[in-house]
Order: sequence, then structure tokens, then C-alpha cells
Amino acid sequence: MIHLLILLLSACLLAANTPVHTADTVGLSFFSVPVPERGGIMDITLWYPATAGGTPVLVGDSPIFKGEAAQQGAPAAAGSHPLILLSHGGLKSGPFIGAWMASRLASKGFVVAMMRQPDPQTMTSEESLHEIWLRPADLSAALTAIEKGGTLPAKIDRNRIGVLGFLVGGTSALSIAGGHLDPESFARSCNADGTGVDCTEFASAGIDLHSIDRQKLTRSHLDPRVKAVVVIDPEFGASFAPESLTRISIPVRLINLGTPETIWPGLRASGLKDAIPNARYDLLTDASQYSAFSECKPSGAAILREEGEEPLCDDSKETSRTAIHDRLAEMVAEAFSTNLPQ
Repeated sequence: MIHLLILLLSACLLAANTPVHTADTVGLSFFSVPVPERGGIMDITLWYPATAGGTPVLVGDSPIFKGEAAQQGAPAAAGSHPLILLSHGGLKSGPFIGAWMASRLASKGFVVAMMRQPDPQTMTSEESLHEIWLRPADLSAALTAIEKGGTLPAKIDRNRIGVLGFLVGGTSALSIAGGHLDPESFARSCNADGTGVDCTEFASAGIDLHSIDRQKLTRSHLDPRVKAVVVIDPEFGASFAPESLTRISIPVRLINLGTPETIWPGLRASGLKDAIPNARYDLLTDASQYSAFSECKPSGAAILREEGEEPLCDDSKETSRTAIHDRLAEMVAEAFSTNLPQ
């Protein structure tokens, strides 16, 4: 999984030309926030409901993936909007991997703050493991900065704050809700019968999961400002301490992409449902783990085959990735609308 996400590094911001879907009601702005845990700053992409105006841009366009259109600097739509903090990707993530979801949620009336994780090309495998506890800290730091800032283009309803996480971002969302990993279960995830996703990468780097800092794995990242979370294909879901999950008090929507037979064991979320008091579990059965990526360009699949990479562009023959993204965004928007009532 780690090496797959590095492919997204070629994503960039361009003048809009051929977007995946029309987004003239979606505004876009960029800002940076201090992240004390990292000892530096993090770039945030803010997507918001907008009116006409601004500069057309295309976010996340690459040789493999189509970009998402938005209007940079467009005037915000009237009213106060719920805020969704979006963390998407594995331990190493491309900068705009979640743009397709952020754009869709903004078009449905949400303000979305999308985290831009560190450059995976400069990150070692050992450093990437620190993302398990750094990313939930990123989310809280971003929320603090947003609440203090007075120059955001859109007005935010501070009583309606949610977190949406994919993959390790899903692990972070559960951590923000009050869960934490069990060190022993986490260490066993790369045993012969384990469900770890990145074990080959760890093994080649000589990393023993038993040596990971136990205190950082088990520390609390609970942020009471967050009132609901949506978790999609979470990594390390089977390694959460059961007692920490039972103490989660906010609504949690768990979503897997695929069927019980096709979901990677390391991304399976069904076992979390019974442990979390106020959780709901859904399947998007015509999707796959690759559906979490942006829509591919016509040449994308061929480029991946030439490079010997996994088939990131493969989807169900019956359903397009655009249709899957539309449906998943509807599910996420419905969850937050229900769990973040006015």
C-alpha cells in the first residue's frame, strides 16, 4: 500500500480544463497551520460551498488521475456550514488523494479541511509509522488553528464538526473519537497470520513492530470538539484496544469498499461495529479498495501496468468509479447530516 500512494506525488494544481465533474459552486483556498507535534507547519486545502467567482483551478491532476475542478478564492455561500476534517491515505500519502471527496462534500454544503501529509519521497519506512499518532494530532491542531483564524472564506458552525478518514486516516478518526491501539495486537499484525497491510515494506526495512513506542500507540487523542466520525477502510482496525472502543461516545459510521469476500483483511471494519456503542456499518459492494483513489485517465491503467504497479484503475465492470464516488459521497454526507444535526 505504501508504494502505491507515492504514485500520487505527481498530482498538481493547474488551470482547469477537463475536470472530473463540474464544480463551479465549490470554492477553494490554501493555508498553513502550526502542528506542534511535528515541530512545524502543515498545509491545508479548504473546500467550501461558494457562489460564482474566483479563479478556475484543477486540483490533483496527474498522468494517471484526473483532477478536481474548483474556484480558488470564490465568495462563500451564505450561512454557517458544518466543518469536516479529512484525512485520506496510508502511511505515505499523496497530497491531493482526497480531492474528489472534498469537492463533492463541499458541493453538498460542507466546509472540508483536507490535510496535506508530509512528502512520502522524503520519509523512511520507520518514520512513516509515526504517522499513526501524528495524524490525529494533525487533525486537532488544524481544528485549533481554524477556530482561532478569522480569515476563513466560509463561516463554520463550531457545534457541527466531524472527521472523515480513509485508511490510516480512518485509524486517526477512531483515535480522535477516543479509541487507541493495543501494542501487542498491533505488533502481531505482521505475524504470518496477521492482517497488516504494509508488512512487506516493514520487513524489507528491518522494522520490528514490537519495538514501536508503546506510550505513543496508547496515548489518548480524544478531541471533544469532534461530534461525529466516518471511517472508510481503516488500517489497523483489528488492533484497537477493545476497552477503548467501548468508551467512544459519539456516532461512528463505518464503511467498507467491497464485499465480505473482497475486502482486504487489514481494512475490514465489520468487527468494530459491535465494540463501538453508537456505530453503524455499511458496505459499498460495487466498489473495491482501489475505489478510494481518484478517477483514472484513459491511459492510467496502461501506465500502471508498464510500471508493474497494482491495478489502481480497476473497478467493477458494472459501475464506473465516478458513480462509486458519487454514491460514497452521498453516504458520507448523509452520515454527517444525521449525526451533526442543526
